[in-house]
Amino acid sequence: NDDDGFIDMFREMTVVEKTQWAEAVVPLCNALVKTCHVSFKVINSPTILLPAWHKTVAGLPFENHTLPRDIAMRWNSTYDMLAAFIEMKDCVNKFLDSSSNGL
Repeated sequence: NDDDGFIDMFREMTVVEKTQWAEAVVPLCNALVKTCHVSFKVINSPTILLPAWHKTVAGLPFENHTLPRDIAMRWNSTYDMLAAFIEMKDCVNKFLDSSSNGL
């Protein structure tokens, strides 16, 4: 048990279960890394990718939105980033499908 009263399930798993769990979370980890990468690239490219993002969302409800990024010092920023990507899924897909963006 940890301090909050929750049981550490990972510690109780067998080696086989730990291996299965590690394999099962790979797609999730890859998606998280990609969202962090895309968000970072857009925010830090004010001359190429950021204008392309604004063009993608022009005239849509997300017109004044940028993709939030994960910040280690903000405990909820990972959730905020993923929630924004899900909410703006169609815009993100359109943006990523554009070969001129290089992402």
